[in-house]
Amino acid sequence: MILENNISADSSLNQELQRRHFEATPRVLAGIALRDIASAAIDISDGLVADLGHILKRSKVGARLNVAALPISKELQQFVGSCELAQQYALTSGEEYELCFTVPEANRGQLEVALSNTPFTCIGQLTGTEYLELHNDDAPVDWQLDGFDHFKGNQ
Repeated sequence: MILENNISADSSLNQELQRRHFEATPRVLAGIALRDIASAAIDISDGLVADLGHILKRSKVGARLNVAALPISKELQQFVGSCELAQQYALTSGEEYELCFTVPEANRGQLEVALSNTPFTCIGQLTGTEYLELHNDDAPVDWQLDGFDHFKGNQ
């Protein structure tokens, strides 16, 4: 993601965000560790909303995401100047190559062992609704967000 905004951004923030974009580290070892634990996994290359949407569609389930739980860097939040805008970037930007994965509750202990040296964050739960619900803690969030669509470009 290349961020543009109307504020005069600190060049060190801009450089750090660009470094993370251009030097993303695919989570190959974490993916291998998840093989027998996760029920689904995808790398976030088109935005969390879009890529999680692929899992939900193929699995015929929905999800309830807590946007307050999204792991957002202090650099991004400082750069965009708003927690809400940083959350929206986290949901829609792409090419982070972080993993989005689902794990049955019964495998939670195995997950914690398998990824003991890799930080991960639980950001939600699957539901039977077949759509994505966004919440900020318990308050519903009404954001109409998309990720990257290879046939349409950025939305």
